[in-house]
Amino acid sequence: MIIQKDRIPVKDVLLFGFLPGALKNFVYRLKGYKIGKKVSIGFGSVICGDTVTVGDYTQMGFFTIIRGKNITIGSHVNIGSATFLDTPHIEIGDDTKINEQVFVGGLQFPDSKFVLGRNCLVMQMSFINPARSIIVGDNSGIGGHCLLFGHSSYQSQLEGYPVEFDSIEIGDNVAITWRVFLLPGTKIGDGAVIGPNSLVRGAIPPKSLAIGFPARIVSKPPDFPKLLTEAERVEILQNIVAEMIKFFEGSSLTCSGNSDRYEITRLTRKLWFQKKKTWRLRIEYEAIDENKIPESYKTMDVFLSLKEIPKAIRRKLTAMNVMWIDIEKKEQPLFWNDLGDEVVLFLKRYGVKFFRVEE
Repeated sequence: MIIQKDRIPVKDVLLFGFLPGALKNFVYRLKGYKIGKKVSIGFGSVICGDTVTVGDYTQMGFFTIIRGKNITIGSHVNIGSATFLDTPHIEIGDDTKINEQVFVGGLQFPDSKFVLGRNCLVMQMSFINPARSIIVGDNSGIGGHCLLFGHSSYQSQLEGYPVEFDSIEIGDNVAITWRVFLLPGTKIGDGAVIGPNSLVRGAIPPKSLAIGFPARIVSKPPDFPKLLTEAERVEILQNIVAEMIKFFEGSSLTCSGNSDRYEITRLTRKLWFQKKKTWRLRIEYEAIDENKIPESYKTMDVFLSLKEIPKAIRRKLTAMNVMWIDIEKKEQPLFWNDLGDEVVLFLKRYGVKFFRVEE
């Protein structure tokens, strides 16, 4: 054959896959790859590309293979074990997570590309074929066991059978639930939700709910998504916080406080010594006056606000090393602490996600 590519890059796995993580990063930098700080590439995992950029704090599980010509992976990206990404052009945005046993590859062209925006999630056992291109916007999720195919071909087009190669476009804040099949040419608008076990072909309007085989629109604005009053948003966040505190307590943390101020304490034992660490959490449900900052903010470790945090307050909190979390703007700072990470992770259970920004 004139054009031949090994199904699995066995040589790269044998040469680089079993090196210790720090040594693997060093060798990749010698190859000209741009590898950020505190990048972890697991046992048996390799990256094969002509131009490769990997951002800070990105992690890959064991026996994961990423292969392409141009590979760009953002910071704080998490790619699970036994995942195989194989297409000429790969772009993965900051804070995106790809779970275990996800396959991206198959029939492709030199310009085939797979693009995942920032803060996305692809769950396990999904099969994605970017024959032309598959582009996913920011803050969107693809459930487990999903099929995204950029081509529809097997029988001869010269005998009248349909053959199709086309791109798939998924907008921002889209939810593709479990066992969804997207056919070539599918375009899904921002904020849309595709119900489980659906087959999608063609265009799905923004902020609509589609379900079925084939999928059809069953709800759209103003009925979907529901318009919430400010009082309802406050009540929802209070309920989420209450559930979060119960979760912390069930995870061997000690919590004290009320609806807007908490102290969370962790006790760890090393040999016969006991170590105590306490964090302070403040929740703000009302609008914040940018001209003043209460003294109590200075004693906080994490500041969670339902309303937008003014830039002046953000800068002051950052200067005090307080991790702020802005629900309205969907933003958090580049720095973090243990409690802040747990709060952000818990809020994701309710679809509340954040982008890291620099102030």
